Amino acid sequence: MIVIGLDIGGANIKIADADGNTASRSLAMWKHHAQLPSALTEIVAEKFGAPDLIGLTMTAELADCFSTKADGVAYVINCVREAFPKAVLRTWLTSGEFAEPEDALELPELVAAANWHAQATWAARCVPHAPAILIDVGSTTTDIIPLLDGMPIPEGRSDVARLLSGELVYSGWLRTPVCAVVQTVQINDRTCPVAAELFATTADAWLVAGLIDERPDCDNTADGRPLVLAHSLNRLAHMLCCDATEISECTLGEIAGQIVAAQCSQIRDAFTKVLTLLEQNLNEQHRSLKSERPVVLISGSGAFVAERVLDEFFPEGTGDRMVLSQMFYRPIAEHACAFAVARLAHDLCRDDLLEEVPFV
Repeated sequence: MIVIGLDIGGANIKIADADGNTASRSLAMWKHHAQLPSALTEIVAEKFGAPDLIGLTMTAELADCFSTKADGVAYVINCVREAFPKAVLRTWLTSGEFAEPEDALELPELVAAANWHAQATWAARCVPHAPAILIDVGSTTTDIIPLLDGMPIPEGRSDVARLLSGELVYSGWLRTPVCAVVQTVQINDRTCPVAAELFATTADAWLVAGLIDERPDCDNTADGRPLVLAHSLNRLAHMLCCDATEISECTLGEIAGQIVAAQCSQIRDAFTKVLTLLEQNLNEQHRSLKSERPVVLISGSGAFVAERVLDEFFPEGTGDRMVLSQMFYRPIAEHACAFAVARLAHDLCRDDLLEEVPFV
């Protein structure tokens, strides 16, 4: 019995099975969406074999190759069906349940960007009788989701509602343009505007600031060159309309620190909003946050960003931390949404809810 979870995003495909095996591939949906069926077939055949049951979640529907989210949802679902015609397909909804393909096509508003909800539903099981907050920092976005007694309790379910509530921060450790984080930087006590161009991303700032290691195999950068210090210095210099020969590495390091601090402040502000919401929910239930400091579940490829924010701004404002990459081996934490829908889909079999699939 092969059960897999698919998390199909606008830039990456992530796959996991119910046992924690994982695979991923970059795919710029806005450019190469026609390659989605063949990419899925290749990755799954190479790592997992023919699936019997697929749990699907997505964020790719927002790619600008689709006129509407409904068009994007339909495209992704139909591509998965094309790639795996013999598999049973179930799509996760933000209402907290799976839907058959035809029903999912009729409910695009519940399918769109539901991966955060699948992850929160699965991760909340780690804290069945207490308040908690899940913070997942990815390459592009950060999700901050309040949990209570083993269930997600978000204020927002659509992306726009989640942006308003602070539960979605469109800021990640790798792909976020620097100009989306800061509009000015300080150079020798003078304020300098930055270019409103995709010259550098947050990964360059984290690397130049000395807070992450070089990743020569990563070319998901502003100019397509590897994520190594020499290129990151030059990309960051371009934000000031110069190159690395015109400004010192020391100055670029100071600028990188300012960018990192600004991004951490963005996430801090959102975390504060979510923490306040959770406190309000506890007050309504006559439960004290002081006696029940929320557990914080940390996941995502940018988990180090979350830990830095918590260390710097919330040293005493939360309870225990549970880092998924320490609870599970690292690839699961970096493919958490795919693993979540795989596990949730596996439960369909365990709970005798899916007649088409034999029991395990």
